[in-house]
Amino acid sequence: MEASNSLFKIKVRDLRFGMYVSQLDRPWLETPYAIQGILIKDMEDILELENYCSLVYIDLNKSAAHITKKYRREVSGVIKTHEITKVIKRPYQTPRAVTGKTSFHGSVIYTDKCTLEEELPVASKVRFVALEVIKEVKENFKRSDNLEIGDAHNAIYAMNDSVARNPDAMLLLAQLKSSGIFLYDNAINASIHLLAFGRHLGLPRAELSMLGLGGLLMDIGKLRISPKIRNEAHLLKPEEYDHIKDHVTYGEEIVQQSDNIPEAVSEIISQHHEREDGSGYPRGLTANQLSTYARMAAIVDTYLELVRSQPSSSATRLPEVFSRLKGMSFCGLNATLVEQFEYCIGAFPVGSLVELNTGEVAIVLTHSRSKRSLPSVMVVLDANKRPYETPETRDLRLLKPSPDGVPYTIIQDLPHGAYDVDIKKYYL
Repeated sequence: MEASNSLFKIKVRDLRFGMYVSQLDRPWLETPYAIQGILIKDMEDILELENYCSLVYIDLNKSAAHITKKYRREVSGVIKTHEITKVIKRPYQTPRAVTGKTSFHGSVIYTDKCTLEEELPVASKVRFVALEVIKEVKENFKRSDNLEIGDAHNAIYAMNDSVARNPDAMLLLAQLKSSGIFLYDNAINASIHLLAFGRHLGLPRAELSMLGLGGLLMDIGKLRISPKIRNEAHLLKPEEYDHIKDHVTYGEEIVQQSDNIPEAVSEIISQHHEREDGSGYPRGLTANQLSTYARMAAIVDTYLELVRSQPSSSATRLPEVFSRLKGMSFCGLNATLVEQFEYCIGAFPVGSLVELNTGEVAIVLTHSRSKRSLPSVMVVLDANKRPYETPETRDLRLLKPSPDGVPYTIIQDLPHGAYDVDIKKYYL
């Protein structure tokens, strides 16, 4: 391409806040960005760009004033190639920055093939089929004490397809739908979150299927635990809690006497309660002894447990969950994967009820893959908490600032049912 007096090539890792990226080293259409051009506002913007390219072109005419002044002076009459990588020092990197693209990432770049609204009816049918498969697996197991997973494979393929097209539909259903049977719901939700997690990391579709199947089956050993104990884990006596830990050993036994269970799935069943510092069970394995899939499953399993344990009336439910999850990364969960999982799910997951800085109340619809902190939302209540006659959809990432110049943002998570908002009414 031809360089102009205002266009300069720079490495992504050398970007500074305030720079305006006008071109990439690849077509914009090959990335999830909806518009061509992005103003670097925070480290999240830089990390996201690192997932798709190594070099970008910044336009000083569209960059912030302090950038324009500083770098026009530095490059004036010095560099004729229009490359300023030689004069820009690498910006300070926060701990999060080093996890932009990690050793756990694959090479696949997924893009949303459809909207949440388009995928939701399909995802709902797929989830129903998967639920029926889990029920059938349980009934077959009760009759023969053997695990038949042929139909489970087919269900996972369908879930994999849905998540690949747009993960937000399945993640929304994980929040809003329930069969009323804890074991079934937990299996489906673990599978959905692991599929979405693997997609976020750019893992190949075959690996996503292993993760999905592992999530579906990782607690299969609980079929040998009495329903009273397995459904009330938070109210158990010490001896009962020790008994529920046996579900891992039971799961291993079930796998050993069953056919066609992939090794990767067996590792998830065996290791999802192990911890990197050796504090887990049943064997006290440490970091280098654990599979990556099992580490991911441990995070998803812990996340779902923390979500269940939070009081439904808590307005800080999800921030508290992620805070506790991060705390656990210092003593057992993989810190890099915990950070990636939080980025995958978002501080305000799809289906969350939130309050905007305008005082309005909204439902999180879908996340921008390039700016998770600014999702698309459905605004349902005005600043006085009165329902809008027609809810309005807004993409917070693309909205211009309000008349007073303040950007639209989410200020807090709200409990389900706050201000009598029934989220299911808008979706299901």
